[in-house]
Amino acid sequence: MTLRRIEKLTFVLVAAGLLGTACPPPPPARAEVENSAEPGEIRSRSFAEFSFGFKTGMSLAQHAGTEERGSEYTVTSHWRTGFAVGAFLYFPVTSRFGIQQELMYIQKGSRQDIGVEILDIPTVLDVAYDMDYIEIPVLMKLAWVKREKSTLYSIAGTALSLKVRDRYVLTGEIDDGSQVVPLRADADMSEVDMFDYSFVYGIGFEFTLWKRRMMLEHRFTIGWNTLAMPTYAYVPFGDERILIENDPVTLKNQNHLIMVGIAF
Repeated sequence: MTLRRIEKLTFVLVAAGLLGTACPPPPPARAEVENSAEPGEIRSRSFAEFSFGFKTGMSLAQHAGTEERGSEYTVTSHWRTGFAVGAFLYFPVTSRFGIQQELMYIQKGSRQDIGVEILDIPTVLDVAYDMDYIEIPVLMKLAWVKREKSTLYSIAGTALSLKVRDRYVLTGEIDDGSQVVPLRADADMSEVDMFDYSFVYGIGFEFTLWKRRMMLEHRFTIGWNTLAMPTYAYVPFGDERILIENDPVTLKNQNHLIMVGIAF
């Protein structure tokens, strides 16, 4: 072998070594790691994801008396049937517990039979209180029983409500045995506090339907602040109306909500 051939062979070997150093072999393919989690753990992890959704349903609203008024007047309450609609955001803390923020439009109020004495004559007033609120509940949500496609849960928390619509309608009559005088009032309730604060608690059932998370829920909301509800009335006198002022009735909002919802 000549000296020139030896030099060429040496150059080829050195070049091959340098290329091998500059281009290391590809790493071995990673073996697929099997998921060791149990099916229940997978479901728990998916349940604990952030979610949002919408709810709607029926509101059964009533006002509850808070003070004994003696013989000043008597109050008998009846339900106002309305509706509720809104949206929610759910923030998980664990797979079973989280915080739920909601924004709801809810119809509240009541129907009242108020017995009073007007001009020393016992009189029964039929009163309708219509009060619609934007309500902002902050709720704690706890899952008690969990299955593959269903969850039984409870909620509890507080809510701030802002009155956005109200109406006060009163009808009645004064009957002294010889003459019947009609009573009527129809006005807003701007004098009633526009803010309401309340406790909220309830129970719900979450399930999967058509690959969507659905829920059925019942909750009860009761106000912790009192509202001075009007009881004044007008008596027709010729071409004029005479205002008969009565002390306001101290009442609290309360209502049942029966709702269906969907979560995403």
